[in-house]
Amino acid sequence: MKKIFLFLLLYNTMIAQKKIPSDFSVTIHEESINKIITAIGPIKGSSKYDIYVTDINYTWTIENPHIQVRPDSSQFVCDVYVEAGIIKYRTQVHGDVKITYDPASNQIQIKIARAIFELYTKLFGKKIHIKDIDLADNFKEPFVFEGPRTMNTVFDFTMPDNSIKKVYVQPINCTIELKWKEILVLFDIEACDAPFKTGK
Repeated sequence: MKKIFLFLLLYNTMIAQKKIPSDFSVTIHEESINKIITAIGPIKGSSKYDIYVTDINYTWTIENPHIQVRPDSSQFVCDVYVEAGIIKYRTQVHGDVKITYDPASNQIQIKIARAIFELYTKLFGKKIHIKDIDLADNFKEPFVFEGPRTMNTVFDFTMPDNSIKKVYVQPINCTIELKWKEILVLFDIEACDAPFKTGK
């Protein structure tokens, strides 16, 4: 009974707000995503480029990488520190982020799709373009969070005759909505007195 009371209390609180038409919501905060990115550690690249029969060694390092979740368009933002020959510089990169929910796999995916910066050096006072580097190539796999469809539960209810009635609950109609600095996962529930069929 205690579980049912807590469940109904949370359910009624969500309905009373009347801001979200769904039964429940789960929030993934921007800060949570960025903690994962920070834990990855330094990301660097280096190579050699031939300019006028001169080999230029270059290295670049990503600094302060973070994702900004926004309702209109989310971004990957970072600084890149570059050493190209005798030239050293720092540039800010703004990239595109795609945030999706796949009902089939029940996955919320956050994918850095594009984040390009120019790699250049200077020779005899002249700026020389070496290449464009897409930092998204270093984040080939999306950041994945499990969706709410695995949050199935069973409540035991003691009937007047002391028999135990089981009520099965599972999430349905799962969607996501992008807010300022957060991903809102919305879903309804359905309840039944018999186990749901697998794959429903």
